[in-house]
Amino acid sequence: MKKPVVSLLLAAALLLGLIPAASAADAGLYFGARQVVYRPEEGAVLTLRAVRAPEADIPFTLGDQRGNVYTAVFPAGKTETRISIADSLPEDGSKTIFTLLDGEGYICRTPSECVTVPRGTASFTFGNGLYQVYAGQELKYKLRVENPGSLAAGARIEIRDADGSVLETLEHNPSRTAYTLSFATEESWRPGKLVSVWVEGRDTADDFALMAVGAKGVKAVWGVERQDNKISFTMDCGSHNRYVPAILDILDAYGVKITFFVTGQFAAANPELVRAMAERGHEVANHSWSHADFDTLNRDEIYSELTRTSDLLEAITGQPVTLFRPPYGHCSSQTHSIVSALGMTPVRWTHESMDARKEASRENSLKFSTRNMQGGSIILTHTSASCTVAVLDQILQFYQDNGFEVVPVSQLLLSDGAYVDEQGIQHPAQ
Repeated sequence: MKKPVVSLLLAAALLLGLIPAASAADAGLYFGARQVVYRPEEGAVLTLRAVRAPEADIPFTLGDQRGNVYTAVFPAGKTETRISIADSLPEDGSKTIFTLLDGEGYICRTPSECVTVPRGTASFTFGNGLYQVYAGQELKYKLRVENPGSLAAGARIEIRDADGSVLETLEHNPSRTAYTLSFATEESWRPGKLVSVWVEGRDTADDFALMAVGAKGVKAVWGVERQDNKISFTMDCGSHNRYVPAILDILDAYGVKITFFVTGQFAAANPELVRAMAERGHEVANHSWSHADFDTLNRDEIYSELTRTSDLLEAITGQPVTLFRPPYGHCSSQTHSIVSALGMTPVRWTHESMDARKEASRENSLKFSTRNMQGGSIILTHTSASCTVAVLDQILQFYQDNGFEVVPVSQLLLSDGAYVDEQGIQHPAQ
């Protein structure tokens, strides 16, 4: 399953070295508007704003869905600046999606995207950026049209997936401002499809939507059936940063690599610590943006919590995010399907240290992180728990003395047809 355009651009820019890693003194930049209507003869003017005025000039980078990269400078002492773009705008009347890419001295805030629309041209927009259904159900969606009269009657409109397959074809009616369409989703659609609009054989980039297709009753991974002594020690990171440096030093002392499940809010406030996690060989995974209870969120809120966090973590670490831990362990079938469609595996735990509960204590952290341990176990702890930090060396020494090999969760999980049973245990392919 391919990721949305924004994430693809971000990953490409990182790999090409276009975006330096963020620093501790990052400024928060964001677009002043989510959409700009422009006159083709004049070009588009994008407004960038800062949460607070930077003390020095900050070079920033924009990218678009066609692979173009734009650089400009946000001036010191200002909270707003503008950038004019004309030469690279398409002449065919299609939209351009501009994305603010994280860079040195700043981090992008919401909204980090701005869509430019030529005045008076036909443009197509999905009713939602995300649709979620279950395999076997009919997926209904709406395609809205602005300025439909500017496109000739009978013009060929196609809905294509990320592989280029045409899923739907229709002939344009200049009198219509919306089309209601549907797909019959089968098991082959899982975990989902990224679809986009094409007009007369050209990619308009007017819009794209993620169709997340899941199955009811599926479980997040709680543990793994393994024939060896590999286990995963994990730490949720969403609160204060007080103990993280000490934790990293202890892990280094034992030569252990773990998985940190990091919230977007923590990453935005502590990019240097998140980068240190990755640089020291640890896995950095998604723990939502704000640690909200996903059972209380709608599909669009879930999507935002996930994508904002993954994009930021990838910008900081330069590595793709493939795992997600649901806050409070709440992972409904809807959440599971959206997580999977975004290319991540939802992960819970087999052993809870109790360090985020009223029972928290050094004794309990040690006991529950070592008791009944077996290959495939996943241990949950928290970076903000002083009780766990106090006994972390004892926990790691226990694993070492008893022949357990601690690996990041992605190295613990099975592949090639592995399945998850009703208890959340992943098994090898049958």
